[in-house]
Amino acid sequence: MLKLFRNQGKALRWIMGCILFLVAASMVITLVPNVFGPAGPASADVLAEVGGVSVTTGDVEVELRQYRSNEVPPEALSMMAGNAIENLIAERVLFAEATALGLVPTEEDLARWLREQLPDVLFPDGKFVGARAYEGFVRQQFRRSVAEFEREILYNLTIEMRLRRMVTDSANVSEAEIKRRFHTQNDGVKVEWAAVDSDSLRSAVDATPEQLQEYFDSNRLRYRQAERRPLKIMTVSPEAAEQEYEISDAEIELYYSQNQYRFEQPERAKLRHILFMTTDKSEEETEEARRKAEEVLGQLQSGSDFAELAKEHSEDPGNADNGGDLGWVSRGDMVPAFEDASFGLQVGELSPQPVKTEFGYHLIRLDERESGSIKPLSEVREVIRGDLVAERSQSDRYALMERALETAQQTGTALESAASQLGLPYQEFPPFARSELPDALPKVAALVRAIFEEPAGEVFTVAQEETLYVGVVSETVPARDAVYEEVSSTVREDYLDTESANLARARAEALAQKVRDTPGNLAMAARRDRLTVTTSDFVKRDGDLGELGPISALGEDAFTKTDGELQGPVAIGNQWVVFRTIEMQAADESPLAIESETIRGSILGEKRNQLFDYFRMQKVQEYSESGQVVRYGDRIQSYLRLMQR
Repeated sequence: MLKLFRNQGKALRWIMGCILFLVAASMVITLVPNVFGPAGPASADVLAEVGGVSVTTGDVEVELRQYRSNEVPPEALSMMAGNAIENLIAERVLFAEATALGLVPTEEDLARWLREQLPDVLFPDGKFVGARAYEGFVRQQFRRSVAEFEREILYNLTIEMRLRRMVTDSANVSEAEIKRRFHTQNDGVKVEWAAVDSDSLRSAVDATPEQLQEYFDSNRLRYRQAERRPLKIMTVSPEAAEQEYEISDAEIELYYSQNQYRFEQPERAKLRHILFMTTDKSEEETEEARRKAEEVLGQLQSGSDFAELAKEHSEDPGNADNGGDLGWVSRGDMVPAFEDASFGLQVGELSPQPVKTEFGYHLIRLDERESGSIKPLSEVREVIRGDLVAERSQSDRYALMERALETAQQTGTALESAASQLGLPYQEFPPFARSELPDALPKVAALVRAIFEEPAGEVFTVAQEETLYVGVVSETVPARDAVYEEVSSTVREDYLDTESANLARARAEALAQKVRDTPGNLAMAARRDRLTVTTSDFVKRDGDLGELGPISALGEDAFTKTDGELQGPVAIGNQWVVFRTIEMQAADESPLAIESETIRGSILGEKRNQLFDYFRMQKVQEYSESGQVVRYGDRIQSYLRLMQR
């Protein structure tokens, strides 16, 4: 609970001073017109509008970047683009609805999100890296412009965190639902089955040249050769700039004299408190908390033990069990009302009346106090030495990175020359596809994205923690259809797999028919076909059936059709299985009390998702019927047709 009422004011004032001028200003310039403002006159790349806000081909292309780089077939890409258009329309609708409800966060909220989510990257040592470095980071790591990145943050905070919460907070879960889910997860069934293994039938498959050619012709997309790219890469690791640094006593003393604020020990106090919570309580409940606080204060003033009363009454789960001990706190750590009351006490003194904060009523005792001071140089000498070494090392590393990038830009595709000049590690890889990454290539997701998304011939950089990768792709080997001769062996194996699976399925269907003709006689029918019937122990939904694998592969019929009726065949791996459930075992409910909250949370999450999905669908329909959604059907169809070429 201490963290809940620590003062956020200092941090936010600093964030606003640092970020709002450097980051949020760019949000106002690059983000807000794209999100809040109208699109202007409709142009050919505007596919739809929601209340004057456009969905453009550029917006869709951002959503499709990953699919394009994975060489998705044109027909599938067109379908994905259609889905992306509808999703973007829904996003605009939800944002418009959230705006009408006053749920859109401010620039301060966006800046705070950046500060909290990316502290080490954008604010190393507490200092903003600057607008240029910020833009470079966004482009390298997210493959977005700053405007696109910030709009995604704005939409996410607005729709997913604020609007979703408002829409779904009414969801609740009954005890009956929890009990049903418990049994769904824990009831067990006993099944028996027989399986036909397709591998055992491969020798029975004919594979003539004509059949193989026909199979290849019917499955050409399956053998399409993905785009391939050769790579040259130079690595600037932290070790590349390492050296021994000599730090003189004079340098340490100068640093100490110029940075004494770093070594200040502010006035601090060792405190205990008893909290009577009022958050989310009615006026009557708040008044009751105040009366209870005054009653306990009277007991303390009469000499009762503070720690024992804290254990009995405090509603702060973080320290009630240890007698309300908050440890040492400094000025600026706590919310103002709590801080003013605490530092106004004498050692051993109680607050004369309950202290009201946004969290409730506090009874506070000051146990110890230390006045502010500055640590002597002798205490911090080695700390300063370490800081100066780290500062020089970092400066040298950044300088080496800048030289590496500058030299690489000059040498272009002759990256090996840049690496040789700087004495940096260099690797060269012949053309490879995204699905065939070389073993020696660093497995860094941003690097792989850059290899397949950056234009050929242009030097690119990817930063991963403290390592910089400088790379260049000299050319692109386009995706193409394979010719039969180069994939003939693969085609043969695929054909044998397909046809043997078809034979196995036919044999399993014949077995199932025999059993249905003579109900209940799976074992006899299986023996005639020289198949083995296996019976399981009781298995829950998340259990498995030994070599057959997870019981979930049999489908819900295994748990819902428990009357012994034959089911299947179903495909499990390379087998076709016929089965029946011969017995069901209800779960022991004794663990239900312990598991109920976890189950409640799971069901609640599902209900909230369903509620929000329904809300989303209804709002899109409502906005469409009222004319606030305008789809330019001819442009959409032209755009989707263009993708299929």
